[in-house]
Amino acid sequence: MKNRLGHIIILIAMTVIFMAAPAAAQRRITPVGVPSSGTSYREKTDSVRPAGVVEQLDAKGNTILVDTITGREYIDSAAMRPSTKMIYPLINGLQVGLNLWDAALRIFGQHYGLGGAWAALSIHNRYFPFFEAGIGMADISPSNANFTFKSPMAPYFKIGANYNFLYNSSEAYQLYAGVRYGFTPYRYSINNVTVDNGYWDTSTSFSIPRRSATAGYAELLIGLNVKIVSNLSLGWAVGFHWILHESKSPYGKPMYIPGYGTRSSGLTGNLMITYTLPLNKKRSVAVDIDDNDSSSTDSTE
Repeated sequence: MKNRLGHIIILIAMTVIFMAAPAAAQRRITPVGVPSSGTSYREKTDSVRPAGVVEQLDAKGNTILVDTITGREYIDSAAMRPSTKMIYPLINGLQVGLNLWDAALRIFGQHYGLGGAWAALSIHNRYFPFFEAGIGMADISPSNANFTFKSPMAPYFKIGANYNFLYNSSEAYQLYAGVRYGFTPYRYSINNVTVDNGYWDTSTSFSIPRRSATAGYAELLIGLNVKIVSNLSLGWAVGFHWILHESKSPYGKPMYIPGYGTRSSGLTGNLMITYTLPLNKKRSVAVDIDDNDSSSTDSTE
């Protein structure tokens, strides 16, 4: 339990650091040259923005600062950093996809889990409310035990949100932190339980009848999503999960919970294939101004 709490605290601390970093930056003005006297050089000194300095656009459309008294030009270092203003529209798109983590692991011999479908709404390409519904099942016969655990197909549901740290960057890449709450109603049974009688080398076999149960659990994730072609993306996520509440049983705790997995590890993962449906055609795009574009030059002299 202490190790699990330590992992959760580290993950939360990393998220806070990522979110706080842009706010910690300070605005600096750096003089870069004196256009008069025919000399060309750069100064790398930080200074407070002098009075009389105004913003102008150069021939390439870049924002520069010019001192109207001395003629000195400045670069605003704050303008060179990514803007904290959200450049994407409020309702930016809808992501739909499949979680193929369990399906992929079953190819390599895993005996539980199936998969799920999910949707996430893009708000400013920054916040992503999330919902997932899927199906889980299990048929596990541990090699070091004398029983078979079975859980027929049962639904699970997850609700939560993602925070995209690259919200003002290209939509082709997402680096995000996510939180989930999962819930499942399911059934399970334990079959072929063999007990050694302790004498005459005899044993007794019995089965625990199918029981109904419910469980709720939480997840914290860090993930990466990358566009591969058109609106199709692939991504993965890793994190920690833990059980919040579950039904009590006189036979002990079930070894598998749909959508959660087994109790053997606090680690969890997702393997996602995503299709993005644009919901707003108004996009913020960067436009390069051509030096030779006559429409951008002043014809008066």
